[in-house]
Amino acid sequence: MTTSTNGAPTSGRVTMKDIAGRLGVSINTVHKAIAGKPGLSDAMRAKIIAAATDMGYRRNEGASNLSRKDVRLVACLPSSQREGSYFYAYLWEGCRRFAAESRDAGIAFEPVEFALGGYADALRSLVARLEAGEEIGGLLAFAPTADEERALLGRIAEAGVSVLLLDGDCASVGRIGAVITDYRAAGALMAEQAANLLANVADPCVILLSGDASTDSHRLVAQAFTEALAVETPGVRVVDLPGAHARTVELEIALETALGCEGAQLVCSVSAVGTEAVIEVLGQEDAPAVRAIGNDLFPESVEALRAGLLTNLVYKDPVGMAYRAARTLGDCLLWGKRPAEDVQMGPVQLVFRSNLEQYCAAAGVEDTRAAAQ
Repeated sequence: MTTSTNGAPTSGRVTMKDIAGRLGVSINTVHKAIAGKPGLSDAMRAKIIAAATDMGYRRNEGASNLSRKDVRLVACLPSSQREGSYFYAYLWEGCRRFAAESRDAGIAFEPVEFALGGYADALRSLVARLEAGEEIGGLLAFAPTADEERALLGRIAEAGVSVLLLDGDCASVGRIGAVITDYRAAGALMAEQAANLLANVADPCVILLSGDASTDSHRLVAQAFTEALAVETPGVRVVDLPGAHARTVELEIALETALGCEGAQLVCSVSAVGTEAVIEVLGQEDAPAVRAIGNDLFPESVEALRAGLLTNLVYKDPVGMAYRAARTLGDCLLWGKRPAEDVQMGPVQLVFRSNLEQYCAAAGVEDTRAAAQ
């Protein structure tokens, strides 16, 4: 980009990035000066304002007006559509509950959903908005799994946005905290129940749908399950079937094949997508009679538990987890109240048919029986 004698671009809108480049400071520093936020000396603030004026910088007035009225909190999470309806829809439900509660408290809530494989694109869009001068106070973000996602989240944090991660953690991005499930507790709880179901079984074998190894919420649950089950049931054989959102059909085929040749007495899944595959396969007329433990409450898993296709469900309370994360970030933005704990861990419970209804009510899972009437 070429510049004029005063350092402004000869064409196009002047951004905070341009000002930061001219002065040799961070975008975050420029943002603080222009937005009137604390943390700068009077001399530095005056220097930045003078440079901005000289370069012809113009604030995004729409964003400025909103910022004066409410603090913008953006939630950037996976889509609730298709496979996302099993788990991510309940994260969004927790966010909606927070948004409804905080509507008159000074928070402007903005949802940003991204489809499978589209996280980096969504984050790039947020970076562009910040560089164009838009003010975003906080970002409730899905935990990154790729280097590009981590780099983009780091840039957003450096621009002065308070980033709080949900359903995983990555301290290197500069986040103020994270809210996650106690994954090891989830895996150990599932292993304890698996050991109960395998008691007195000769040559015990478990098929484990272990999910996506790049996702903490899958990998850590699967690891804890395998380790705990080896202690609870010495000599148990675990057949590992990886695969998640983009491989549901392949996962069902692999499960059918494993059930036909491995002699397993139990099937376990660490994820909602894997649980749906279990339900699909075990629901067939010629399916073998094996017990199954799934993860997460959604209409299909609820009906499968009622029908006896599933013996138990591990419940990680995504609604409560997302609400707690949004509330934590909102308190930080409004009152400067940083999280008391760097990483907050939510509880996990084991759901049986006998206590299913109370969990459905708490999670807001639709009763498909009532809906069908």
